[in-house]
Amino acid sequence: MAIRMAQYKLVLFDFDGVLADSAAWFIAQLPSLAEAHRFRSPDAAEIERLRGLPTRDVVKALGVSPLRLPGIAADLRKRMAQEAHQIALFEGVPGLLRRLHDGGVRSAVVSSNSEENVRAVLGPSASLISAFSCGASLFGKGARFSSLIRKLDVEPARVCAVGDEVRDIEAAHHVHVAAMAVSWGYGAASALSAAVPDYMVHTPAEAAAVLLA
Repeated sequence: MAIRMAQYKLVLFDFDGVLADSAAWFIAQLPSLAEAHRFRSPDAAEIERLRGLPTRDVVKALGVSPLRLPGIAADLRKRMAQEAHQIALFEGVPGLLRRLHDGGVRSAVVSSNSEENVRAVLGPSASLISAFSCGASLFGKGARFSSLIRKLDVEPARVCAVGDEVRDIEAAHHVHVAAMAVSWGYGAASALSAAVPDYMVHTPAEAAAVLLA
């Protein structure tokens, strides 16, 4: 009997909001972060409303100067390095990564977070990741996707990018790879659906079933 191969050979994961349940930690940082970098800290109701907006619109709504974004991102990475022990993976994520690994599908993490922070939160599951593309980037997520695809020598048709924000879906479309949106992250499901991902999943187990089909 022939062994059926998985449709995808490489999965490109966003980190925060897809693998790591860091939203509560991030929201707790907002008041002091806003004070330090001189932007407006939203209340709980506004945070919920902002979930449906693209990142660029969130930045504008909070009065964040684009010139301050690199400093804010660096501050967040530094804070997370000190408090990584407070952040957990979403339930089911270790099992998802294990199933992909055992099924012969490689996983990579693409994140503006630092590789040190990503590895710290992943813990033992970091050994299941084939490549990391982390830290600040001048060229956007699409360029990172393309670089990893070339580095790992995989046909774009056999690659799926998994994210929780509209920009993740847009980046996947830009480099002609499949896009999977997850409903358990930061982005609102309605906004993600409007970006027309190839798949919308609601649990890590559902993601594994699709990726290994």
